[in-house]
Amino acid sequence: MQQERDPLNLSSLPPVDPITDGWPAIESALQARQAHRRFWRVSAGAIAAVAIVALAVGLNLQGPVNLPGGNSEVAQAELLQAGQQPVDGSAKNKARDSLITLSQRLETNLRTIRSEIAVIPTSALIYQVELEDLVAQVDEQLSMNPDSTELWSRRVNLLLDLSQLYKNELRRESQRMASL
Repeated sequence: MQQERDPLNLSSLPPVDPITDGWPAIESALQARQAHRRFWRVSAGAIAAVAIVALAVGLNLQGPVNLPGGNSEVAQAELLQAGQQPVDGSAKNKARDSLITLSQRLETNLRTIRSEIAVIPTSALIYQVELEDLVAQVDEQLSMNPDSTELWSRRVNLLLDLSQLYKNELRRESQRMASL
């Protein structure tokens, strides 16, 4: 048998009603806190959106990529000219050859960059795999049509994107190491 114990004899005290109800004050404080948090979440989201747009614009307006074995401005000019050469067969062959050369330079550059990166975060690894898959698809199309200037241009653009991804990871890694 269990007995209810009251060692301080609190059950003998008369019941006391609260003077005022404190719930409205508590409720308004909670609502104000939620509104404050909501404001900061929306503000942070807006700042993140602006940062993404600024990053996208910055990457599109970024200067030429440094390529080993040649002037990067010349390589960029060759890339632009390759997409603008319409009909002339010799000009088209020259554009294709310059794209092939640029593609080879980029592959050499990517091998160098890959050897410098120790670990790639999972988020970047997903993009890397996607870009490499797209390069493989273009390579497959090039095996059927090796004279296509458009395919070579697409391949070079994908390699430039992949190179940029690696360079961003190297930059992040060096910043992380510098902060240690």
